[in-house]
Amino acid sequence: MAVLALAAAGCSSDAEAESANSEAWSYTTGFGNTVTTDGRPDSIIVDAYSAAALWDYGVRPAGVFGFGITDGSGLGNAQADEMTLIGTDSVFDTEAAATLDPDVIIGYSKAAAPESWTWWEASQAEQITAVAPFVGVNTSVSVDETLNQYRSIAQSLGADVDSDEIASDREAFEAAKQRVRDAAASKPGLTVMPLNVSASGVYIGTQNLVVLKLLNELGVSLAGPGGETPWATVSWENVPQYAADIMLEYPAGKEVLAQSAIYGSLPAVAAGQVLDWDDKRPNTYAEYADWLGQLADAIDSAQKVT
Repeated sequence: MAVLALAAAGCSSDAEAESANSEAWSYTTGFGNTVTTDGRPDSIIVDAYSAAALWDYGVRPAGVFGFGITDGSGLGNAQADEMTLIGTDSVFDTEAAATLDPDVIIGYSKAAAPESWTWWEASQAEQITAVAPFVGVNTSVSVDETLNQYRSIAQSLGADVDSDEIASDREAFEAAKQRVRDAAASKPGLTVMPLNVSASGVYIGTQNLVVLKLLNELGVSLAGPGGETPWATVSWENVPQYAADIMLEYPAGKEVLAQSAIYGSLPAVAAGQVLDWDDKRPNTYAEYADWLGQLADAIDSAQKVT
């Protein structure tokens, strides 16, 4: 498998590569549980977000599943046609996965069930983890911690996590964060509303979403009702009461937004001060550097319109 080829590339001889792959492998996740296998994984199955994160390190998963595949939004640089499709959205084909003889399955998880993918039911997780153990990624702490976890996983799989390209991407990420920090400081009072809409509702993101937590830490003022949950549900009629100078639009909701007279009348929208956003963007330094750079540009060019 490609992961084995990656690992071998980092060794001075085939014998060293074989030795590295035959030694018992263990990895302690961001939740604190440890996953072990008889040898370093040769074949891995990942969710789309993990495919994106690991691909930039040179890791080539055997199979992929999950959300963000159909529209490509979760894959980043990962090439779907170079991986076996195990399922999209919440579907996971256990039989198809078994044919790949995976050593581990990697994906988003949660503290309540760290040995299961976030969107699996307990009974489904039991069947799937009988095929291979699950390595969960804790994405609830911070953007930086999520990126660090994927870096750690890639390193455990044999990737060169200190390559010139990765180092450049990390530097760009840190520089983009500083640009946002400087832009926000230069525009005190400027507010940003992270909006997500569908045919069934209107939602404003809060700093309980890690990407918005990052923006808050960088000094960006978020417009909205806030609260203890990641999303605050509001009515269209109440959206204008939260003064926003820049709107962050969820791409999936653009059709709904285009049909809303209220949205079109918002000062930020009327002024063209709008930027795409997604709280589940690919977890790579390059992806975040690019988006944070766009946000810094938006703040720099924005006018106070509320």
